[in-house]
Amino acid sequence: MKRQRATVIVEIERRILLVENRGGLVLLPGGGINPDESPAQAAIRELGEETGLTAASIGFLFVHESATNSHQVYLAQAAGQPRAGDDACALHFLGASDERLDERMSLATRTIIERFRRLAPGAL
Repeated sequence: MKRQRATVIVEIERRILLVENRGGLVLLPGGGINPDESPAQAAIRELGEETGLTAASIGFLFVHESATNSHQVYLAQAAGQPRAGDDACALHFLGASDERLDERMSLATRTIIERFRRLAPGAL
């Protein structure tokens, strides 16, 4: 069975917020869903732990199946000053034409972002 994961897309100043883990991999904020929480609760918790942001609103977008994870993908509006925390060692921002992070992103992250951009044509 695949690991259940909550994954969050947050746009800040027309850029998508990404986290870098200790291994140098760049990902969307998110993580495992605990048995006692819903996927939305996990998305809110992980967003706070990894970025210091508080979700002002959150909405389900889609499920993405990767080789090892089933990603419950959410779009969040968030408040606060982003800062790396928990297992995130750095934060990055991906703009519409910014490809410099592509080689460091997981395949799932790239695929989720591409799918989000197709769903929301005005999005980054």
